[in-house]
Amino acid sequence: MVNDDIVTLIAEIAEGKEEKADVFAEISSVGQAEFFSAAQIGFKAEMRLSVRTEDYEGQTLVIVKRRKYAIYRTYMKDNGKTELYLTDRLGIRN
Repeated sequence: MVNDDIVTLIAEIAEGKEEKADVFAEISSVGQAEFFSAAQIGFKAEMRLSVRTEDYEGQTLVIVKRRKYAIYRTYMKDNGKTELYLTDRLGIRN
């Protein structure tokens, strides 16, 4: 796995205040099963990121290629990576 993209993880720490961290990530599309599972709970699965587990600290937003997404699900793998599943959420400003 090659982490060749830089994304910005964003933690909302207070009303109107954010803490940002740039991290390396591998960007990939979500599979059909994930797409339909997300739709059942009201989300449109946009993409999946794989980041180093130590880089992810519970942030809820991420900027990928100048566009802001919400993280709706995470999955910690045994290989030191955490997968972040992203959705385009109404109400977040790009």
